[in-house]
Amino acid sequence: MKSQYVEDLEPGARIDTSFLVQSKERKIARNGSAYLDLTLRDSTGSVRAKLWDCDRSGLDFEQDDVVSVAGSLEMYQGAPQLTIRRITRLAIDRQDLIDYLPRSRHDPEQMFEQLLCRIQELPETPLRQLLLAIFTDPEITARYKLAPAAVVMHHAFLGGLLEHVMSLLDLADRVCDHYTWLDRSLIFAGLLLHDLGKVEEINFERGFRYTTRGQLLGHITIGIEMIQEKLRNLPDFPTPLRDKLLHLVLSHHGKTDFGSPKEPVFPEALVVHYLDDLDSKLQSMWEQYQVDKNRLGEWTSRNRALGRELLKMTPPEALSATASAADHTTDKAPLRHAEEKP
Repeated sequence: MKSQYVEDLEPGARIDTSFLVQSKERKIARNGSAYLDLTLRDSTGSVRAKLWDCDRSGLDFEQDDVVSVAGSLEMYQGAPQLTIRRITRLAIDRQDLIDYLPRSRHDPEQMFEQLLCRIQELPETPLRQLLLAIFTDPEITARYKLAPAAVVMHHAFLGGLLEHVMSLLDLADRVCDHYTWLDRSLIFAGLLLHDLGKVEEINFERGFRYTTRGQLLGHITIGIEMIQEKLRNLPDFPTPLRDKLLHLVLSHHGKTDFGSPKEPVFPEALVVHYLDDLDSKLQSMWEQYQVDKNRLGEWTSRNRALGRELLKMTPPEALSATASAADHTTDKAPLRHAEEKP
């Protein structure tokens, strides 16, 4: 049974627990000695680690193995780093990997039940019929419930795809309430299906890796194939609706430079693209803040998805304290307009 988790580790603490090896790279130090540069993780997060003198015997572990680790946690360049004293490979059953893979805070079964309810609430149309055919297929749903939305960039955890989609549906409700002339059912379907191909693009049994099929085709192509396979059993599905639905999937990255074969050419496609882009980037920012919560200074490390460092958020309690202090200041400077000089 795993004892210590990444989220509980503090600088100076002695570590004696187990982790999943997320990455492993042998490097050469300036003095010519070899060392291992590792990223270790569990269900609560990841931590960088160094193993010096890595030419010693007994280091028969690889990426995606579970290992027992003893060492100490230190701060290095503003971020926590584990210096390893001992590391050995563990044999572990697949069902026990839940302690080592990141997962959604929400129950995937409950999220999927909510998703099915949303589908069943749609009007009795061919679109509803198609969605039910897809999301009641046991082979698809078993993977859809647990698939991450990405390997690294955002929602990279078990149940991440489902959490991402449920967030998108909530956002879509707000957009459609404002722009009442939009086709809500079409947007709903596009959001459900835009990343469908990720259930085959990503392997998430031991860590998150692209499958060979995923590397060769990508999730957009795979998703189109999966949808068309179901459409073959629905011969009366309207051709114009089919083409618009497929366009939603083909264009959801927004630009050809970002991997979309087509760019959005009607309003519902634009909504699907921008909501997907918004939710994924905000989630990426949030995850960066969690990774760097103990990092010194006002800025995070570089966010890979956005290609920049992020200004850390000011805690709400700090804002409240600042406002409270300002309210109780008796010698206040008068407010002035922006064009006035100090």
